[in-house]
Amino acid sequence: MNRVVLARYSEPLEWIKLIPDDFEVIIYNKGGKIESPDIIRRATRIIDRPNEGRESETYLHHMLTEARDDDGFTVYAQGGPFEHSPDFIGLLHTWKRWDDLQPMSWQWLADKKVPPPLLLSEYERGLLGRPRVRLERFSLLTWGPIDFIDQGAWGMGNVYRAIHGGLPDGTNIASHFLSLAKLEGLAEEAARHTLGVFSYGAIFAVRNRRVAEVPAESLELLRNLSVSGIAVYGYILERLWLHLFGEKFVLPKLTPSPL
Repeated sequence: MNRVVLARYSEPLEWIKLIPDDFEVIIYNKGGKIESPDIIRRATRIIDRPNEGRESETYLHHMLTEARDDDGFTVYAQGGPFEHSPDFIGLLHTWKRWDDLQPMSWQWLADKKVPPPLLLSEYERGLLGRPRVRLERFSLLTWGPIDFIDQGAWGMGNVYRAIHGGLPDGTNIASHFLSLAKLEGLAEEAARHTLGVFSYGAIFAVRNRRVAEVPAESLELLRNLSVSGIAVYGYILERLWLHLFGEKFVLPKLTPSPL
């Protein structure tokens, strides 16, 4: 059985009755008590959790305590996925056509114009009516997207370098962060590249066996980082989820041409 895992804070969840019956629904509730009969009826389980660590802590707690090494999918999402993934329910209905790792978001926030509407409209024309899903490419060194200017993302990169003793501009942030979780092989792979891809809002699906391949020690280290009180760690991890489960980094870094 596939699962939808939701990190809920204060979002209304009556919409979960629209989730296809192919999915169990596990709600990690970090907000007020859930009393709606519709939600309780549809949810497989409701688990109360301390409100800490953003969605990163929720996902990692689930991966550490509910591990399954099988071909089923687990969808990870926030309690209100639609601002990032307006076609979220439609995507769930297409699960039999998913790759082992399936991004599920379209944008950050429409009213913030991130990504710019021009990029989205051009991309949507090529979808020919299929559900809206779009990966964003970003620099592993600056943390900003490569197709438009995003001061907030660049700021995250600056903060990360600052809290680690003023790492120099040009540091591969992804490689440094992955090393903190003792994911040395993945850190070395990141260090050989300059770009990654991510799904806005940390909304994605992955086969359980892909998650089971990540060492539990590394998942625990990532969970500890998520609750460390250093907020930027959650934003860094948000852009690395897909790579953690097998998505390839792109664009090898520049090296001298052979003589």
